[in-house]
Amino acid sequence: MQSYRLLLLPFFILVVSFTILYPNFADRTLKVVVREDVYSLPEAEQKTLVSGLFDRWEKDYGKSSGWTIEPKGTLPPKENPFYIVKGRFITSAKINQISQENQSLVNESKNKLEPTWIENMIRGGKSLSIKLGLDLQGGMRVVLKGDFEDYTSKLRDLYAKEIAELNITLNNQAAKPEEKEKAKNRLSEIESSFDLSPMRKIVELEKAKMIIDNRLTTQNLTEPQVRIQKEQDAIEVSLPGVSNSAAILEILQNTETVEYRLEEPNPFTFKSQIAENERRMMDLGQREKTDIYVFQELVKNKAGKKAQDEFLAELERKYNIPKDYKVYAMWARGNSAKSTLLPRSFVVLERKIALSGNDMTNAQPSYNSNSYGWMVSFTLTPNGAEKFFDLTSENRGRNLAIVWGDKVISNPVINDPIAGGRAEISGSFSEQEAIRLANVISEGALPIPLSVLEMRFIGPTLGIESIEVGVKAVAIGFFLVMVYMIFYYRLGGFIADLSLLVNIIILAALLTLMDFTLTLPGIAGIILTAGMAVDANVIIYERIREEIEEGRALSIAVTRGFENAFWTIMDANVTTLIAGILMIRLGNGPIKGFAITLCWGIVTTLFTSLFLSRLFMELSVNRMGIHHLNLRPFFFGKKEGKHA
Repeated sequence: MQSYRLLLLPFFILVVSFTILYPNFADRTLKVVVREDVYSLPEAEQKTLVSGLFDRWEKDYGKSSGWTIEPKGTLPPKENPFYIVKGRFITSAKINQISQENQSLVNESKNKLEPTWIENMIRGGKSLSIKLGLDLQGGMRVVLKGDFEDYTSKLRDLYAKEIAELNITLNNQAAKPEEKEKAKNRLSEIESSFDLSPMRKIVELEKAKMIIDNRLTTQNLTEPQVRIQKEQDAIEVSLPGVSNSAAILEILQNTETVEYRLEEPNPFTFKSQIAENERRMMDLGQREKTDIYVFQELVKNKAGKKAQDEFLAELERKYNIPKDYKVYAMWARGNSAKSTLLPRSFVVLERKIALSGNDMTNAQPSYNSNSYGWMVSFTLTPNGAEKFFDLTSENRGRNLAIVWGDKVISNPVINDPIAGGRAEISGSFSEQEAIRLANVISEGALPIPLSVLEMRFIGPTLGIESIEVGVKAVAIGFFLVMVYMIFYYRLGGFIADLSLLVNIIILAALLTLMDFTLTLPGIAGIILTAGMAVDANVIIYERIREEIEEGRALSIAVTRGFENAFWTIMDANVTTLIAGILMIRLGNGPIKGFAITLCWGIVTTLFTSLFLSRLFMELSVNRMGIHHLNLRPFFFGKKEGKHA
C-alpha cells in the first residue's frame, strides 16, 4: 500500500464508472415518428394536430428543458416522417408524455432515442441511462380482471370429448361395474375442476402472471412489476416509463390459443346450409345481407370479441347447429399477400378440442419458398405426439381445422397418420403474425381471458416532483455528512468524504450496468449506503486515534488502525449483506429495490473504506509529507499523531 502505482486501480475504476454514466448527461437525439395516416388527412386537420404538439411544446415539453425540435411548427416531409428532438436528460417519462398527449399525430411504438457512441461501443446500442421507476418517472398502470366464466366455458370444450366417452360408459348396460365406477369417479373429478374456489382462482392467476412476466421481458421494458390482487381476482401491471402503451396493452390482453378441432364429417351438411344461403343472397344482388359480409363489417368496425361471439352464436341458432358443434369463421387474405386478413367463409367444427396448445412447444416461424408465405413449425410433447397420431389415424379423410384464437387459419384434410412429434401450421401469415403465433405456442396462452378493469397513466410531473425531493434529500444528507466529517476529523474527514463520493459514483455505475430501475426505496438504499460508508470510516479513525494516544508513530498508527478495524467493519457489513440478500430473494417491488441498492452499496463501501481510504491516508502520511494528524473536533483536545 506504499506506492503511487496503486492509485491506478481506483483511477481506472473511476474512469470506467464515468464512462458508463456519461449517457445520463450527454446530449441525446430523439426521433418522434409521425403516423402514416396523418399525411392523408385534410390540411386543416394536419394543422390542428401540429399546432397542438407545438402549443404543448412551448408550455411544457421544451419550456424548461432547453431541448430543440426540428422541423419547428410544421409537419415533417413524408419521406422522413419524424421530428428530431435534441437535448440533455430526455427520459422515458417525457417520451411517454409526448406520445400519450399527441396520440393522433405520434406513432408511439416507433419513437426512438438514438444511442450514444458509448452505448454502441459497450452495449451494442442498448441503453445505459439510469432507469427510473413508476414512482419517479410516471408510466402506465393497468389492472386486468380475470374472466372466469369464459375460462370455465373453455374448460368444458377441452373436456367435452372425454365427458361424452365417460357418459357412454355409464349408460352402457354391458359395461362392467368397476368400469362404471371408474368412469363415475373420473366424471366427478372433471366436474370438480369446473368449480372455481378462491384458491383455484389464485392458482390460475399465478399462471397468468408468469406468462405476462415472460411476455414483458421480451419488450425491453424498465423493470415491469406484476402483482396479483386477490380481492378483485385481478392482475396489476405497473410499467414505468412505457412509451408504447397501445402495443403493450395488446400483448397483456392477448389470450389467443392454438387448437386443433375436427370439422363436421362429409357431406358438410351444416356448412352447406350456410353456403347455400350465401349463394342465394348473392344471386338476389343482396351481398350486403349475407352473413359473411355482416361479420366482415363487424371486424372492420372493430367490434369487440363479445359482439363477434354473439353473432356466431346467432348463426348457430339460425341454422339449428347441434350443441356438439360450433360455427367458426375461416380467415384468409385476398389475392394480394399484403391484403387484410378477414373472415372469408364459415365452417362448422366439433365443440370438443382435439389437440390443445398445451400439447405443443418449441415453435419457430419460417419462410416457405414454395408457397411464398410464412409458416410455423413446432414440436409436440410426448403426450401430444401420441394424441396427434391417434387423431390422424382414426379420422382419415376428415378436415382438421387449426384454430388460432377464434380464427380458423387452415383446414387441411387428414390423408395419412402423422407420427414423429413434429408438425407445422401454414396459412396466410405475414412475418409478424407468424412470429406472434410462434410466441403463443412457445410461451403458452393465458389460461384466463383478461379484461381491463382500470387503466391510468401516471404523468411525469408527479415523478419529477419525487425526483426533486429525493435528489434534494440525498444532496442535503451528503452535504451535512461531509461537513460533519471535516469538522470532526479534519483531514481524515476530507479523505472520508472523497471516498464517499467515489463510492456513490461506482455504485451508480454498477446499478446502471445491471439495468437496475431506481425507485424511491432505492434512493433510500443509497442514502443508507452513505451512512454505512461514513460509519466504517468513523470506526477506522477511532482506532487510529487510540493508537496515536498510546504514543505510536503516525505511520504505524494508521496501519494498525486499519488492521484493527478490518474485521469489525467486515462483520457488520457481512451480516447486513446476508439480510439484504434474503430481502432480494423473498421480497418484491419496493423491498427488492431497496435491498439491491443496499447490497451493492455494501460491496462498494467495503472497497472504498478498506482499500481507497487506506490508500489515500497512507499516501498522505508517507508520501505527501503530512507530519501531524489531528482526529479530534476543532474545539476539543490537541492530541496529534506525529512521525517518529
